[in-house]
Amino acid sequence: TMELAFAASRPVGQLSGVKGGPSQPWQRAKTHRTQVNAELAGASVLASACALHAKAHSKRGRRAAPVRSTPVRVQRRAMADLQGLVHLGGTAAEKALAVNLDSKFYGSFAEIGAGQEVSRTFLQAGAAAGTVARSISAYDMKMSDVNYGKAARYVTQERLKQMLDTEYDIVEKNLRSQRGEDACFFAFADTLAAKAFNSTRECEGWIGLTYQANPKEEKSTVILHIRMSQPTAQAQGQAIGVLGTNLIYLCKSLTDPYLITSFLLDGMSIRDDEAGGGRIEIDYVDFQGPTFKDVDPRLVAFRLIQLRVANGVILEPGSDGKYQMAVPNNFLYKRPVIVERSRFKPPTRMHTELMEAAARKLKSEGDTDKEALKIMNLQIDDLTVPTGWQETKARLERMKALAAADTVRDGVLSREEFMTLTGDMEKEEADALYKELLGALGGDSLSVDGLINIANGGDSVLATDFIDRMEMLQALKYPIVLSNFKRNHQLVRYLSRYTNLPIIIAVGGGGYDLQRALFNPKSYSNEEGGMLRAFGNLFESRLNRIFTYPAIDEDGNLIPCQLPEGNEQQLYQYLESIGCIVPLGNAWVGSEARDPTQNQAFRYGSESVMGLIESGSSEWEEYVPEGVAEICKSHAWFARVKAGTPISPAVYTFLNNLK
Repeated sequence: TMELAFAASRPVGQLSGVKGGPSQPWQRAKTHRTQVNAELAGASVLASACALHAKAHSKRGRRAAPVRSTPVRVQRRAMADLQGLVHLGGTAAEKALAVNLDSKFYGSFAEIGAGQEVSRTFLQAGAAAGTVARSISAYDMKMSDVNYGKAARYVTQERLKQMLDTEYDIVEKNLRSQRGEDACFFAFADTLAAKAFNSTRECEGWIGLTYQANPKEEKSTVILHIRMSQPTAQAQGQAIGVLGTNLIYLCKSLTDPYLITSFLLDGMSIRDDEAGGGRIEIDYVDFQGPTFKDVDPRLVAFRLIQLRVANGVILEPGSDGKYQMAVPNNFLYKRPVIVERSRFKPPTRMHTELMEAAARKLKSEGDTDKEALKIMNLQIDDLTVPTGWQETKARLERMKALAAADTVRDGVLSREEFMTLTGDMEKEEADALYKELLGALGGDSLSVDGLINIANGGDSVLATDFIDRMEMLQALKYPIVLSNFKRNHQLVRYLSRYTNLPIIIAVGGGGYDLQRALFNPKSYSNEEGGMLRAFGNLFESRLNRIFTYPAIDEDGNLIPCQLPEGNEQQLYQYLESIGCIVPLGNAWVGSEARDPTQNQAFRYGSESVMGLIESGSSEWEEYVPEGVAEICKSHAWFARVKAGTPISPAVYTFLNNLK
């Protein structure tokens, strides 16, 4: 039954019985109306068929399924949602037509900047009278104020909310009596700073949708902040047309915020360079309203990075201690930044000492009266899909293969079923991978939900691993940048978009190896221009520097970091001589870390602490900040490390390639 789900995931041109036909979407409206409606209805029937199939199979009892806290498997529930997306992977025009054919979904389009490409897509797709109540664009600021009220700035979240509220209220007030209670109204809006003539300004903006997910329901809202790197305003406008259409199509069809986030860039490039035509990055997403209950912003941010929808996302602690997404433009604007990079498995006392020592040094220089932002860069490049693998068609094919592997349809994979997913892998390697996955899932069965990317929270190995890292790091209460950046210069380039003040990379302490981390030419082999160009990009602004923390020997004495060897040592010495690399002297080291009689807790880094946990020693707790030990012990990561079965790179690679 599950294989049939993928018949409903094909674009219109691939649906059964459709061969050729008129080339324009509006010419195909009548041809496809009946077929699309039948496919949508079929999705509902298929969902019921899946449930009946599962019920019938449970009576046969061919293999006992694991006990679960939810009655419906994540995979089956998400697949049922995806079944309605008959144009996922198709063109923006096909998606717009599918929306237009539902006359119960009706609303307004308001667009400022980058043309009116979203409304244009719906107006040209055909059957637009079924969806478009009006389309408006108020480019002039005074005219915009007439429509939406005064604003201090116009490309802001506040202005977007004004537009959404005004447009939705106009539709509701004037059309409810005519359209009836069964109609679902919406307002789409965007306010954008697109590429301007003879300007080098940052191209960014806000996009949002306020809508009723169901008749008679209170409105829900999805808000996006985006960055555009396409070289021309025309290319940016075209990309906005696709993104806006995706947002409307997905929100009309889905209620799962993580699935909506996953497919926002469906059909769009993710290449930053001009050879790839530039791209759109979505670095902030906010879900509000009755449709979206208990949304975890951390998992939304994870999905943005994991599927390369963004290269970096900022999370900051709120007044309640919970982490929320922050808009980079606002959060980093004209602030000096100190950033420390790690996977933080686990965070150690040296991590906090390094950050505070760097802050003391930067403050002593007195070059700015603004307090530096102290940010932890949580690297999750090991949880990120390979470039190109996030494309919708390939993802659906891999999901289909995973669904097909579960031949008994009980939600778990036997060893034989799992082997169908390993391709050309050697038998011994595949057996080892199967055993390791069993250990990662903490049971004697291989849960399909544990493997797939559409699962979130406690069901998914990758999502669980991410949340474990986040919650250990959250105890330190620093803002966090999630990223898939492998090199320092990539992170600095990202931060430099939003601030022209110093950016400090803090490194060292806890067994840190300069040669391995910064001066290993092999690690730059995939970088154009290699290590020299990477350092050139890192120090393009002389305000950007690396602060190095001293090592602590076995007797508790502070000693300089061990220098790289060979030619790399000469490069290090040159960069230090011109002030790009700055050793942190004893004056900036904390008093406890300076004292040999008290600094035992600062001598170990994350790898050494993991070794203590695996050995069964309780001494590891001495090396982590207050509160971190209890958090560690309550999570799956700790149990795996203690059992000597931490997730290996092979498992990360396999799971990333499954998505």
